[in-house]
Amino acid sequence: VDVKIRNTGISETKSVSNGTLSYTWTSTFQPPVKVEESLPAWHIFNPAVFISSGNWKTYGRQVLHNLLTAARNQPDAVQLAHQLVSGLNSDTEKAVAIRDWVAKNIRAAGPGLTGLPLSAITPADQTLTERYGNNPDRMVVLYTLLEAAGFNPEFILSGSISHIPEEAEPYLSIPSRNAFHSVLVKAEVDGETVYLNGSTHYAELGTSPFHRRPELDLKSGKIGKVQVASSKKDRSHNVIEISIAANGETGMTFSTKKHGTAFESFHRTYAEMTPEKRRRHYLELVSAISQSATAVTELVTDYSLYPGRRSFSIAADRYAVADGDYLYFNVPAGLGGLIQYRSSERTLPLAWKRYVDRIIEVNMILPDGYEPVIMPKDFSWMAPGGGLIEVAVDYSERANAIRMVFMADLKPALIPAADFPDIIEAGRKLAHPDMHTILLKRTE
Repeated sequence: VDVKIRNTGISETKSVSNGTLSYTWTSTFQPPVKVEESLPAWHIFNPAVFISSGNWKTYGRQVLHNLLTAARNQPDAVQLAHQLVSGLNSDTEKAVAIRDWVAKNIRAAGPGLTGLPLSAITPADQTLTERYGNNPDRMVVLYTLLEAAGFNPEFILSGSISHIPEEAEPYLSIPSRNAFHSVLVKAEVDGETVYLNGSTHYAELGTSPFHRRPELDLKSGKIGKVQVASSKKDRSHNVIEISIAANGETGMTFSTKKHGTAFESFHRTYAEMTPEKRRRHYLELVSAISQSATAVTELVTDYSLYPGRRSFSIAADRYAVADGDYLYFNVPAGLGGLIQYRSSERTLPLAWKRYVDRIIEVNMILPDGYEPVIMPKDFSWMAPGGGLIEVAVDYSERANAIRMVFMADLKPALIPAADFPDIIEAGRKLAHPDMHTILLKRTE
């Protein structure tokens, strides 16, 4: 037996008896661990033992064999595929039709890939008859339908294993089945690599919650990364247009684009929302900006195209407060809550587990006869684990307008406790009133 072992600090002894090699690991008097926010996986800062007798190449071929066995000789699935793509011209239309049919007609139920033996993977025709299946069963149906429709799909494995390299590495180098708990179907659709994972019919084809996660090529046993097209990545982009009158009355227009996996929840939310619930939802959006705000346009939501778009306009009396020759107001957006923690001290490493790609643009038209005397300053901060947060502020005297751009591009990282004070200081500056307060003064 080829056993791979990684020991990060636990007492280990080996003994041989009658041709059997025995390992014993002993750990006593382990010190208590202080519970802190956003801790990394415990094996990062505690002794651990990783053991595996498998290898990815052998395991991948076993999984692939069972998946392909369930996808072969499935006449009902082949017939269904021909019906679904009949009359459709482009590969995108065909792939969407197949994806949507499975999402609407095959209910997700049952344990995942690692919760059952591989022999339990259900043939495609049986899943079509029963109309439910777990992740491998539904992926077998997708694979069979796509292949019958003329695509060249392939099975891969992925999972929710950490984006942080130090957390993920032991599970990949000392092979663990739980590292890859989901079956995906990979296919080329009109020149774009698409990963199908059983998402709903509300998702945009080509987006994936597994983007940047490790993937296992079942044929070669090699580990790569799931990569979607640049336009299908998760990204947040908001634009706010503000016009301020001398009496403090303010008009605002909010525009939001929904990219990546956020498009799916956006599409589902508004497609399934009743008119009454939509009315109340809009009132909540408006009142969250200002108690004096009233809607001046309808709530516009467009999910017929990608990315999805939402926009609305409001008017707010006395949003800007007049005080003699001065007028002041707060910018209704920012990055103040992005990196805030309850404690200002730390003894253990900090884990940033996700990517952040966010842009907020705020364009403010100031009232005639006023000019800014206090406004936010430019801010730039390089994150300890890689990435950048920037705030750019520009005043145009000719247009009498202020433009602010908030940008955050952060990457998953394992951050030493020694760098935590720098993060706290950056969070304090971003949340400080100086970053969102603007004071105007009447000109002579």
